[in-house]
Amino acid sequence: MSALIGGNVATFDKDQFIEDCLAAVRGDSAYREVALLVERAVSDPTALEAVIPDRTVSPMMTVWHRSDELTALHIVWPPDVDLYAHDHNMWAVIGIYGGREDNTFYRRRDDGRIEVNTGRTLLQKDVISLGSEVVHSVANPTREWTAALHVYGGEFFTTPRTMWRTESLEPVPLDVEFIRQNLERAAAAARIADTPGEQP
Repeated sequence: MSALIGGNVATFDKDQFIEDCLAAVRGDSAYREVALLVERAVSDPTALEAVIPDRTVSPMMTVWHRSDELTALHIVWPPDVDLYAHDHNMWAVIGIYGGREDNTFYRRRDDGRIEVNTGRTLLQKDVISLGSEVVHSVANPTREWTAALHVYGGEFFTTPRTMWRTESLEPVPLDVEFIRQNLERAAAAARIADTPGEQP
């Protein structure tokens, strides 16, 4: 069943979306089926925006579902944010329904560090699927607020993962709370910058 409910104006049903993702992840083609669900969801940004709080005031990371088999998040990238390179150690599907996300992908080196490999820019309605071994960093180089759906094939918050320091590209254990706090600080600064007469 589709999370986009028809009629004169399509609406997005978050609970149905999660139910569909859980059904997909328990099937034989979880990765591909979830990608199709995310693609369908972000194909109508207006329907999402009608039921999701304004991205400029909402939390940067909102948990929609969390279990050992699936994590679904609503993510907001504040303007000018640049996130550390990191891995997931599980497959991931990311769909953008507003703004822009610049991905840089890396190769792992034998010494544990990483080096830049390639990149890809995601715009509104774009979807990308990432394998469990992928290492990437994410940036929003614009003054827009980027909004996205992230679905992961596992427990996003407790699975041991790695991030790489920006300057040295040396590996350190990933701390989700550290990243979340950095995003909220960047969002607070962006809100001040967007307010006439205020300075960040």
